[in-house]
Amino acid sequence: MKYKILISLCMILISLSFATAVSITDVSSSPVEVVPGEIISITIEIENIFNYDVTNLNVKLNLLGADVPFAPYQSSSEKFLDKLKDGDEEDFKFKLITLPETPTGIYKIPVIITYNDEDGNDTLLEEGPKLELISVTVNSEPELKVYLDDSVVLIKGKENIVVLKIINSGLSDVKFLYIAPSDVTGLKFISEKEQYIGDIDSDDFDNVEYKVIVNADAPNSITLLVTLNYMDATNKEFSETANLVLKTYSFKEAVELGLVEKPKILVPLIITLLVVAYIVYRILKKRKLKKKRK
Repeated sequence: MKYKILISLCMILISLSFATAVSITDVSSSPVEVVPGEIISITIEIENIFNYDVTNLNVKLNLLGADVPFAPYQSSSEKFLDKLKDGDEEDFKFKLITLPETPTGIYKIPVIITYNDEDGNDTLLEEGPKLELISVTVNSEPELKVYLDDSVVLIKGKENIVVLKIINSGLSDVKFLYIAPSDVTGLKFISEKEQYIGDIDSDDFDNVEYKVIVNADAPNSITLLVTLNYMDATNKEFSETANLVLKTYSFKEAVELGLVEKPKILVPLIITLLVVAYIVYRILKKRKLKKKRK
């Protein structure tokens, strides 16, 4: 049994001695998350982890794939080192620029590593290049703005509709969006307050409507607190609030300010008079016929 264990250990050691001698031990980027159109610096730490020196070490970022939205910036995507000694580490720095129209997400960049081993053999020719993957996160904080539709006039003592417009003016999409206004004096919500909107893409908007009753004694100005809860494309949670000022009017004030049309009572009055006149005419005519018959 002991011999079998020794043989197994020897086989493991032999296999390790033929293993690749370099490996990526750390990757860092600045910034950690890059905005579309922004420059990012990437540092890749390479370590010689086994028992011989390597020469002609080449580290290359493969940016040719259609799903790799980066380009070299003021430097090459390929770095060289004459020798990396046994147990040593070396940092390889790259500068990339993110393409302006890049969607938010996590992108994998293939890293191709080639070198000459202790016997001078080129791994590119003997074994093929060593392939690694690093990832870069493209993201920016969403920018949601809430506006009140001023075209809606809120009349005291009546049922009204409050329309809120939510605009995503940021570069990142928004998902799982909930909106909820708070309770406020002078305003009673008829419809459900918490509304689910869902997704709002970058440079897009959505509207939400609330049926409300404005109290007859409500103040002329009501501050409504609105809470927005949502996630960005990387599932990071956000919560923010906005204060919206609602102007309320009595019906008389709204008419005087020209916000609503004055009721047109002349036409209904004329119609009513005509109907009454017709009825009186019919009654008088029937009386005359009765007199003639007598």
